[in-house]
This record gives sequence, C-alpha cells and structure tokens, in this order.
Amino acid sequence: MSGPASTPVPEPAQALRPEALRGEVPARARVVDYVIDARLDAEQHRITGTVRITWHNTSTRAVDQLPLHLYMNSFRAEDTAWMSEARGSHRGVQQTKAGAWGYIDVTAARLLGRGPGPELGELETGRGPVVPLTAREGDDPSVGSVRLPAAVQPGEQVVVELEFLTQLPEVFARTGYADQFHIAGQWFPKLGVLQPDGVWRTHVFTLNAEFYADFGDYEVHLDVPEAMVVGATGILVAADPPADGRKRLHYRAEMVHDFAWAADPAFVEASSTWKDVRIRQLLQPEHLADAPLHLEALVATLESMEARFGPYPWSTITVVHPPERAKGAQGMEYPTFFTTSEVVHPPAWVALFGLEERFSGVFTTVHEFGHQYFQGMLASDEAAQPWLDEGLNTTSNMLTLADWHGEQPWFAKIGNQRITVDDFVRGTVDGEVHLDPVDAPAETYRDVIGSYGDVVYRKTGAILMTLRNLAGPARFDAAFKSYALTWRFRHPTGADLVATLLRELGPTLQLAGAGDRGDDGVRLDVADFLDQSLHTVNEVDFSLEVVKNRRRVGAAGWHRDEHGALTLKPAPESNDLPVRELADAEVEAVVVIHRSGEFRLPVELEVEFVDGTRERSTWAGQDRYKIYTWPGRRVRAARIDPDHKLSLESRRLDNHRAATDAARSDGLSRPVGDLAEAASLALLGGLSL
Repeated sequence: MSGPASTPVPEPAQALRPEALRGEVPARARVVDYVIDARLDAEQHRITGTVRITWHNTSTRAVDQLPLHLYMNSFRAEDTAWMSEARGSHRGVQQTKAGAWGYIDVTAARLLGRGPGPELGELETGRGPVVPLTAREGDDPSVGSVRLPAAVQPGEQVVVELEFLTQLPEVFARTGYADQFHIAGQWFPKLGVLQPDGVWRTHVFTLNAEFYADFGDYEVHLDVPEAMVVGATGILVAADPPADGRKRLHYRAEMVHDFAWAADPAFVEASSTWKDVRIRQLLQPEHLADAPLHLEALVATLESMEARFGPYPWSTITVVHPPERAKGAQGMEYPTFFTTSEVVHPPAWVALFGLEERFSGVFTTVHEFGHQYFQGMLASDEAAQPWLDEGLNTTSNMLTLADWHGEQPWFAKIGNQRITVDDFVRGTVDGEVHLDPVDAPAETYRDVIGSYGDVVYRKTGAILMTLRNLAGPARFDAAFKSYALTWRFRHPTGADLVATLLRELGPTLQLAGAGDRGDDGVRLDVADFLDQSLHTVNEVDFSLEVVKNRRRVGAAGWHRDEHGALTLKPAPESNDLPVRELADAEVEAVVVIHRSGEFRLPVELEVEFVDGTRERSTWAGQDRYKIYTWPGRRVRAARIDPDHKLSLESRRLDNHRAATDAARSDGLSRPVGDLAEAASLALLGGLSL
C-alpha cells in the first residue's frame, strides 16, 4: 500500500480488476445497461439528461411495460411516502429551506429498438423506426412506468431512451446540494427488477427502504462547470478539453447496479493504491490531514473482507468527504463509491476526564466500504429484507475491527473502563428492539418507534455473533464465507442465507460434551435459533434466582428398621448451627437459573466454590428454570454466560450473583459495580452506528 499522494494515482485501464484477482463475475448476471448523458447547472442545482436503457428479459414471461424508480420524487412534496414518514428529517439532519424540494421529471420517452442479440446493448442509433412512448407516474411519484407497444418475449432485449430533468433538493438525506457541493444519488430513471417468475419488483421509496436493482454496465457522460472536482462510480475513461468554462467527463462502470457522483470545486484529492486497486479520497481542505486515518481504516477493511468474503472485483474505490454543511450526505454507499464522515478531534480538556475514542469517522469508512460486498456485490432486495445488507454488513464490521485491532476491540474508554464493540452491540439490543422482528420489510419500521437501526443493524449483528460464538469462530466463518462466495451477483434472499448456514453448520450444534453434570451433549437447534432470531421479538434474558448454601437432607426422624419396626434417629447437635458453621459434608450448594425471556436457547453456567475450584454446566434453556445442587460443596458465586457468548442478551446485571453466606459484604462493592455497568449500558443505548 502506498500513502496518500500529492499527485493523483492514474486511472485504472479497466473498470474490473484482472480476472485472476477479481473472482467470478458471471456474465449471466448482466441484465440492464445504461448510457447516460447529463449536464449539471450548478447555479440552479439541476441536472438535465438522457438515459438509454438496454434491458434483457431473463424471465419466463412476456413483458409489455417497464416499471421505473423515480427516487428523487420522494423529495418533491410533504405528502410523498418518504417525506410523510421522515417529516423533513433524516438521521438527525433537518430540511431547512422551505421550498428547497427535489424532483425528477421524465420529459420524453421513446423506443429505439428490440431484438434477441446481446449486441443491442451497443446500440448508438435506432434499429428501425423510433416509436414515441409515454411515461407515467404511479400513485406515489417515486415509481412510474413506460408501456411498450408490443411485449418483450423471454430472451429478448429492448432499448428505450428517456429524457429527464432532475432538480436536486437541498441535501439533508443522502442526495442534493449545499452551496457548490453536489451529490447525485438515485438521480436518473432506473428500472425495477423483474423476478424469475415474471413479477416486477419496483417498491415505493419509503424512509428506510433504500434500493434494489439489476447488474449491468454504465457509460456516463457528465457536463459540469470546469472548476468542479468530480468523483463517481467506476473509472474516468476520457475528459474533453474544457471549453466555455465547462468540461465533459466520460465514466465507465461494469457489473454494478447503480451510478452516483459528487462534485465540488473545493475538493482536494488524496490518492493511494492497495494492491492493484486505486483509492481516491475527495476531502475538504481543512480535513486533508485526516486522509491517512481513513486510508488505514479502508485498507484494514479491504484486507479483512477479501480474506473473509472473497475478492473485491472492481479496480477502484472513491471516498467522498462531504462538507460540514452537507452532513446529511455523510455515510452512504454506492457501487465503488461511498461517502464518509469526519474524524472528531476533541478539545484537550476532554482527556483530563479520562475520555478517549478511536473510531469516529473511520468507522463510517469501515461500514460504508463493507456495503461494497453485501449491497454492491450480493445486492439483496433492501426494501424487502434490509437486514441482509445492513445487518450482515454490521457483522462484517465487527469482524473487520477484530482483525484490525484484535478480539474485543474497544472504541471508547472512560478511565480504565473500556467499551468494546461487543458492548456497543449488546447494549443496543434492548428497548424498542423488541417491538419489530428482524426479517421484515423496511416500510414496516416506523420512524416514530425508532426501532429500525437497532433491529436491522445491531440485532442482526448480535444474532450472527451469538451464532458464531456458539458454533465456534472457525466453523461459522467458513459458513459465512460460503454464503458470500456462493451468492455473489445473485440477489440472495434470507432463505438463501439460512439454507447456507444450515448446510454448512449442520441442523444442530453440540455445545456441551458428555459428562457436563449429566447434560450429555446439549445441542443447539440451528434452524430454531434462526427462526426465533429473525421472525419473533422474543428476548434473550437469563437470571440467577438462587445462589446459596443450605443444610443437606439428613436421616433424623422415624424410620423402619430391618424388622419393620419404627425407630427414632435423633437429630444431630449440628442441626442447631447456622449453615456457615456446618461441616462440608452436611452442606449442599444450590443454584437456580431462570430463563426470564421468551427466547429458548442453551446457556452456560459457571459456579465458583469456596475452595477456589470452578465448574461449568450447559443448560438447554427450554424450561423456565433449572435447579442445580452440589452435595458436600459450598458455592461462593455463580455466573451465567461467563464467556459472553450471547451477544443477544443485553440485560446482564442479574447474570452474576454471590452466595449470601459465602463472604461478608462490605456494602459498597456490589452497588458500585452495578452502577458502573448500568451507566455503561445507558450510554451505549444512546449511541447509533
């Protein structure tokens, strides 16, 4: 890897890495190609353009209309599906200017040609007569359609051309403008996805829905003011000499499902390479010194994800750092292109309080690059099952941080108290997270409830990390990699992930070996675990109800002798003694573990005895509680889930308990410890990715 360069690293010659490095990029996944010619009016914040769409009918049904995504129309009025849910706010950023709306208007549509051959994708002039078409908006303007004069048969291709005008909104949610900064995301008419059964998937754009599209090649010509520094999906293949204060740039992207770009005359560039991949950062001048921090994070993520999930297929990655006034554009992903956030540099006095953090800004870089795999490459339907992107990406982020900084990396410290990534995820799996299941369409998560982030991002991460802890890292990691490799460029569903995990891990996992207090091999039903995790709101919660020592049952009282006569055995004098003064042989340890939550799964129990020895048992966790006894032994303390395997359990203050008679309490240690843990959990609950 080279460090940030003062002169730009040359553009790669090809949009895809060499075949030996990129892994399989199946030609059959290429369904729709786009040729776009667009002009930015930076004063009016408006884009006018033409898009030529070549689409291949890969289904088994004839199709007589082409549904369109018109995402920018979500920002044109208060009563669109997106705005009525968002109420002019996104991730804490508020729309500020009355009337600074955005929209897209399809001003003309025409059929250019049709036919069976793949060469139709290279069409530059019409094949046969050009046929005017009519584009119509749906009930919500974020969707529309173009009806064709004759159906496109299975295996055929069709070429349509649309003229459009896009008015960018003042940026507060991913896309738009702030002064001279412009970011164009979801800015042109895009086709929906035709499912193999011939049913179109073209969802209304709602607050949490994000995107879903087919793979193809893009040729994009941008006409922008000469002073603009531009970053975009793919590679720059040509740039015309500037004329009349403007310039034309030609970009190419291969096997991607979207194209986005940003432009700002204030951008400064920091370029570098990783292996054969060009890394280009576009920053505001005041943040140029932070480029090495983002580069280190990006390289760590590339190395981790290539090893875990297969090769990165494209030859470039562009990282855009939006200015402070465009914070709404921070933290968003597009193919080979994403936006990040800035590193926080706290004032010196913060250190006096023992506060320290190390992932601000750079974690956004880790997270948004991760989408190049689960959103950019696997490309699941984010509207139908958002957890397949955001949740799996969060899981990969946790693995990346462990690869980068070691197991259980901390992201914040308060004195000597470290808040680890696991603490963060565990601490947010509480409250609203139990209102909505993970496997649900994005539109069902209501903003007023506030469950989307915790459920889709963090709970999914907690589910998979819990399964990883129970199955063992090596076994789980191999299964996760198999999923990523098997489903590259194939739009997998949640059922595909579950089937892969069941195939690779097996239907059950043995968690406890024979001899663990007679448990004889407690097993985890993997399908049941995933079903509860994904489709219910059941909470994982265990508690210690009883941890104590008591007198063993003796033989005092009336018993029949060998002749059948009742004889009295007197009680020993020790019956009058307190338990702590009894001989060990007269005592037994008792621990009662309680499954407080509805989620049923095995859990480990560790018991510490007064002689300093420890013993572990695994409980199947199917009943409400289980009573453990140890005749002739005294318990000092017990702990549930001693290795913190259950990332899904957030309430852990009742997972550790000392026997009341095992040691004299100082009256302070336990309350202070509980207070510290409760404060940490409260802090974590207020944070978000």
